[in-house]
Amino acid sequence: MDKLSEERKKRMIEAGRAVLNMSHSIKNVAQSMRSGREVMDKALEIGDLDVANRTWGILRQNLDRIEKLSLDTLKFSKDETPNLKPCHFNRLVESVAEILQPQADQRQIKILVQVDENIELVSMDSEQMGEVVMNLLINAIEAARAGTGEVAVGTELDAKSQQVILRVSDNGPGIKDIDRIFEPFHSTKPNVGTGLGLTITRQIIQNHAGTITVKSVPNEGAVFTVRIPITLNG
Repeated sequence: MDKLSEERKKRMIEAGRAVLNMSHSIKNVAQSMRSGREVMDKALEIGDLDVANRTWGILRQNLDRIEKLSLDTLKFSKDETPNLKPCHFNRLVESVAEILQPQADQRQIKILVQVDENIELVSMDSEQMGEVVMNLLINAIEAARAGTGEVAVGTELDAKSQQVILRVSDNGPGIKDIDRIFEPFHSTKPNVGTGLGLTITRQIIQNHAGTITVKSVPNEGAVFTVRIPITLNG
């Protein structure tokens, strides 16, 4: 069996696992929504709007979870080729940090952004790389200590290697199973997400001929480092 056939077989097996994982997760979400629906029906029947409003918030969160499950599984299965165009990478990073600021505010987490203004245009798929930045920042926000947490995101130009560097760090508890974090469906956050976020992130980076590494120290947080070539042939 040639290398291409082996890779295709591996992708088929992983896609099958994705479907099984998605089915199991949706079943759990559906059970939660069924319970919520019963509470909502009872609250509306007796006119208890406070309970109805709280229950609707839970139902809405579960709808969001189903949407994310579907989208992440689709992205993982498709492995799309990047649509490479010149991108203002610094502005992309700043924009994603701004979008996630309210989520950080809810947990009283500081987001510190520092960009290298020597970075100009970078050849990349801005939508896919925006997802990379968002996934890494969301993970960092969720890992940082509520109330005293800090998340730092920065860019750097490596002129010698002609690469841009993205670093995202947090001051959380660190990562215990660091060797497994990029595995499909592996998650350190039970009942949250799909376990595909970092797998998809690495997939996108590799499709940009880049690399992602992570370093972590117990009780001192984690640092993700992404390297992407400035110019790629699209």
